[in-house]
Amino acid sequence: MSASIEIENASVSYFMRKVGTSDKASEKGSVGAQIVVGKRYLEIAALRNISLSLKTGDRVGLIGINGSGKSTLLKVCAGALAIQSGSIEIKGMVSPQFALGSGIKPNLSGRRNTELKCLYMGTPQSKIAAATEEVKELSGLGGYFELPIRSYSAGMRSRLVMSLMRLVRGDILIMDEWISAADASVNKTVSKLQSDLIESSSILIMASHSQRILEDWTTTLLWLDRGEIKAMGPVADVYADYKKWMNTKA
Repeated sequence: MSASIEIENASVSYFMRKVGTSDKASEKGSVGAQIVVGKRYLEIAALRNISLSLKTGDRVGLIGINGSGKSTLLKVCAGALAIQSGSIEIKGMVSPQFALGSGIKPNLSGRRNTELKCLYMGTPQSKIAAATEEVKELSGLGGYFELPIRSYSAGMRSRLVMSLMRLVRGDILIMDEWISAADASVNKTVSKLQSDLIESSSILIMASHSQRILEDWTTTLLWLDRGEIKAMGPVADVYADYKKWMNTKA
């Protein structure tokens, strides 16, 4: 089955109860989504009337300033966030890379956490043991893999989470920024895992501020501004317009 994402006139808002001087919240700033002040609530218009059609082979990058709606759109494409209006249809297995570290249980060992992540990601029961050993080897944690996560340093926990990338499988790969490991000894491995994931996926949607990464891995660039699509087209063309726009704002 071919993978696809069909979004038509989709809108997403977050709501907050008004407090104090909330009436001033409608003032325009240089970042963030539009804020609509109601009688009792503030509406943060994260996405507005987004239409997008993606099919097998598409490699799409997202750009936009903070609060432009990139993360919200990624969550919508991952099926992790409901839309308030419009329609969305997703065909294919979705792998949101930004969720790798979620659900890690500090009182369980690296091994047990890996086994649970295997189950969560749909790894066949017969392949869990082999996948777990592969994660252990990639992480380089040695005996610590058998100890509770709470005994790990921040770097050790990061090593485990990065190594869980080996378990990711899916038709639609969603990435919120390219992951770079602080530890140079694992950075090459992490980059290779990400490259393999991208090449094996049917559809890629990636948010990044890096022109080099966008040019290397995507062919189409979608520019979001205040929850709306400002431009969409070849990476070089849209990124050039985005840079000019950013320079005028600066």
